[in-house]
Amino acid sequence: MEAALRRLRGEDEEFLHKWGDLMERIGPAPDRVTADINTAGQLLLESPWELGADVLEWFAWNPVLSKPDIPS
Repeated sequence: MEAALRRLRGEDEEFLHKWGDLMERIGPAPDRVTADINTAGQLLLESPWELGADVLEWFAWNPVLSKPDIPS
């Protein structure tokens, strides 16, 4: 989950380089996520339904929750 939070904060430059175009087409994170990224991360783990359908739909289309690339 920490990797996803770093991506949401814009701290993962490799991820942004790889997926930036797709993320732009999907659009910015919903306000409920950006207002408090740490709380949104906890809700994703513990009770995602509390984020609402629009937020979950954004996460479903955005690669931010994908498994981080592990260098070989």
